[in-house]
Amino acid sequence: MSKQMQEQDIAKRVTLVGAFWDALLGLAKIFAGYFSQSQALMADGIHSLSDLVTDVFVYFASANSRQGPDENHPYGHLRFETLTTVFLGMVLIIVAIGIAYQSIAAQAEGIQAQFTWYGLVALLLTIIVKEAIFHYTKKAGDQINSKMLIANAWHSRSDALSSVAVLVGLIGVYFGYAWADIVASIVVALLIGKMAVSMVWENLAELVDTAPDPKLIAQIKETANSLKNVMAPHDIRARSMAGKVYLDMHIHVPSHASVSEGHYLGDLVGYTIKKAHPQVEDVMVHIDTDEKIQTESFIERPESGKPPLLKLPARHQILADLGFLLRQHTTYLDIPNTRLHYLNNNLNIEIIAQSDKVPEGADLKRLTAGILLDLQTTHYIQKAIVLWSFS
Repeated sequence: MSKQMQEQDIAKRVTLVGAFWDALLGLAKIFAGYFSQSQALMADGIHSLSDLVTDVFVYFASANSRQGPDENHPYGHLRFETLTTVFLGMVLIIVAIGIAYQSIAAQAEGIQAQFTWYGLVALLLTIIVKEAIFHYTKKAGDQINSKMLIANAWHSRSDALSSVAVLVGLIGVYFGYAWADIVASIVVALLIGKMAVSMVWENLAELVDTAPDPKLIAQIKETANSLKNVMAPHDIRARSMAGKVYLDMHIHVPSHASVSEGHYLGDLVGYTIKKAHPQVEDVMVHIDTDEKIQTESFIERPESGKPPLLKLPARHQILADLGFLLRQHTTYLDIPNTRLHYLNNNLNIEIIAQSDKVPEGADLKRLTAGILLDLQTTHYIQKAIVLWSFS
């Protein structure tokens, strides 16, 4: 089973367990609140049922957000989870406003709460069960790094905290303080509203690609910089998707590293970062040479037009020129595998020569001198080296 499928199954299972208890506790508190005329207890029951509604959205979002990338969603579907979390926050804001309004309206109509033992039992059961669901859901959210599950866990914690507030209100009613119930109900609304606003704000920031915590970026740079032959990680850009971080970064590697070695070092950086920082889902590495470390701070950067380096010819043109200039040496030169080094806005080349194809008795030093002499007519080659291969 793939990692995405495992995470999806975990999210579904945890959400279904939470939904069952939300339905049971919500109905129990609403009935207890109705018979005891406690607006706070009824509000707390509605809060639990609102948890049930959000559980439904979390369940379906989990089924979609953990799917892998496809043609239309090359970065995957994790934004569905972020969008769902924003929606959950907005639902909770509406619930909080409704609870506060209903409580104030009941007070204006002169409806007073009554203390009942079954109301007390419903609250105590809610506090115990919802706190257990909080830990169960948050552990799963941390395990699969799902901000949506973690948000749903805190939703459960808010239910437990609001039940504590209602419990305090009912105890106040028991001792003759009728106003305690309305105060407790408003406290419940404020708790829900505060959590909902935080949830919406955090996830809206993610939707507009706000950068992750600067401390995390600093730690990632330190991880990359700890590798040998990898220098000065820079130009790091990162975005978050449902708690996962997608990263673009530049690194410096030795200037004469081959393409394959640069690719190897890039893969090594990506692997090391993801292993050290599990929240990082993907790393795109751009390779720079170490000569840029000394030069990029004072290179004159044109505001428009081609950068100086791109004014040099590309590989296909260079090979065509070499084929013409070195036409007398083509029998023993491997021109297609010529190595090009674009360094300090100049071009250095390494030409591969095959000693086993040289005419018998020929002097390799004289042949090398002839090759270099023929190359002097080019204006763009700063330095040329002939490398002889021996079979």
